[in-house]
Amino acid sequence: MCMPEVRAECFNPTLLYAFNHVLDSESSLKYHSHDFTEIKVILSGNFTYTIDDVDYEVGKGSIIIMRPGVKHLKKIPAGVQIEEFNYALGDFQIKNLPPNFMIETDAEHIYTMPLFQPDIFKCINETLSEQEKNEPYCDLVIKASILKLTSLLYRGMNANRDKSDKARLNITTSEKTNIVNTILQYLSQNYMKPISLYRLAHNMYLSPVYISKIFKEETGESPINHLIRIRLTKANELLNSGNIPIKTVARNVGYEDAYYFSKLYKKYYGIPPSAEKRINSRVIS
Repeated sequence: MCMPEVRAECFNPTLLYAFNHVLDSESSLKYHSHDFTEIKVILSGNFTYTIDDVDYEVGKGSIIIMRPGVKHLKKIPAGVQIEEFNYALGDFQIKNLPPNFMIETDAEHIYTMPLFQPDIFKCINETLSEQEKNEPYCDLVIKASILKLTSLLYRGMNANRDKSDKARLNITTSEKTNIVNTILQYLSQNYMKPISLYRLAHNMYLSPVYISKIFKEETGESPINHLIRIRLTKANELLNSGNIPIKTVARNVGYEDAYYFSKLYKKYYGIPPSAEKRINSRVIS
């Protein structure tokens, strides 16, 4: 990832909103996108973010940068309450990037910046405090806090990039093969568990973008597509082994959402799992 060139004299975005949000599994949520950049800082709770049809596990300290046009949806487990700070920036243009893009079009969505976390949380607290006090010129103070927070995000992304670049320089061809084999083994043994590209990369101290690149070079597909193929193959075996409810099949291969599982299955096999069950029932009878 090449860091964008951001200069103080050219970067003066409109702060569209900034607020704290508390949600749970009962909250009404929709798969949606924006025409501006939205930043989310997770303050508490562990859950899944679906971003452009890829699931990412997030928790306290996770930072999500949603580029314009990127579809996203929170999936909150039953009984879990989450808290996140949201803010959005619009009406800006960074050199060599499309309008309202804070990061490159192929950049990662999710970051962890432990070294910068105390200062990031301090900016958030300052923003929320100013909103609560609502004193004269609070809008200027709030924007200043948000711009400082944004600057810290750029610093954190730059630090992550430097770490990933150093790791890449030290990885040989055989080590790349070992990394891919490790991922293949992990996916084969843990397909029924919550898995995300972010978790795979985090466990190996490499960037998700780099892991996807070397995995595709070795196998011809992305790690997530390989995981989907494993899950759907296992699901097909279960559907053909007996009269197992579709919800149970979905859970057994790693999908809590049976509707989402059915859509994937139909896309992969050409028929929904319900039709697969009916075909299997006729064969057995």
